[in-house]
Amino acid sequence: MPRDIGTTDERERRNRGEVRLPRARIRARRSWTGDGPVWDTTGLRLVPYGDRSPAALDAGLPPRASGRTRGAPCWLSLAARDAGAAKEFYGRVLGWCHVPLLGSDGGKTRSLVLKAGAPVGTISEASCELGVYAGWMPHFAVDDVDGAAGRLRDRNATVAVGPLATAAGRIAVAAGPDDIVFGLRQQAPDNRWTVGEGPVARLELHTGDIFAAALFYGGVLGWAGRTGDNCDVEYVDGQIVVRDGRRAVAALRDTAVPGFEGRRGWHTCFRVANVDRVADAAETWGGRVISPPQGPRSRREAVLADREGIPFAVVSE
Repeated sequence: MPRDIGTTDERERRNRGEVRLPRARIRARRSWTGDGPVWDTTGLRLVPYGDRSPAALDAGLPPRASGRTRGAPCWLSLAARDAGAAKEFYGRVLGWCHVPLLGSDGGKTRSLVLKAGAPVGTISEASCELGVYAGWMPHFAVDDVDGAAGRLRDRNATVAVGPLATAAGRIAVAAGPDDIVFGLRQQAPDNRWTVGEGPVARLELHTGDIFAAALFYGGVLGWAGRTGDNCDVEYVDGQIVVRDGRRAVAALRDTAVPGFEGRRGWHTCFRVANVDRVADAAETWGGRVISPPQGPRSRREAVLADREGIPFAVVSE
């Protein structure tokens, strides 16, 4: 019998860390009205309201993304108002190199970002088609981008760009709950890209309801599916952690973006050699320090913003 953890008392205990779900898989059993959904620990799958059959649990999940665990982050991009200025800032502050990509023309520059030869992501001009200012945006791996776009529309989410064909396969950009923007990719531009290893240290979603967000992303991306080739999901220490095998690839947190009260969205943490030096460089080159460096040398961390006010964190290598 699944344990109901949806009552107000249980939610308060859970937020205080008194309730732990060793491998929390969540299922919605009714619409987001009244008292909200009932949660249980049997599977993170978005069930059509009123339909709790096993067949319904597996309906609509995409096939495994090529070369990637289903639903895992596979890339990172920055849509900047001034791509040239952004490249200069991140190059000066974080020591990144930039390689122009085909298709860049005039002011619409687009470049691949590398740190010591390892891929970080891409920087490009913000597109007027997007309708929102995304900043650093994660992309998630799915084999069927068109199918994932359909699941987004079924959940009343906005598909802002695409699906469209690129040299790296089909892609789309969507806005989910709280108008938080993210991308979908048929395949990663570079399979060496990872979260937790290399330049990208952490990827966090700051949202007002982590369980509603887990249901949304889990339903679209196929987290915690039954076939064993999906990302797993855990609830621990007041947050939901998304894992690709043993490696944590994302965390969902019931807080605002650090230093931005009331702002929700995806937040990226980059690995650097010297946090204090990077914080000083950020101010020197037109950015600012939101949260000053703190913590011991081996785990020192700071929250910064670039010239356009886009937040990001840095942590010691």
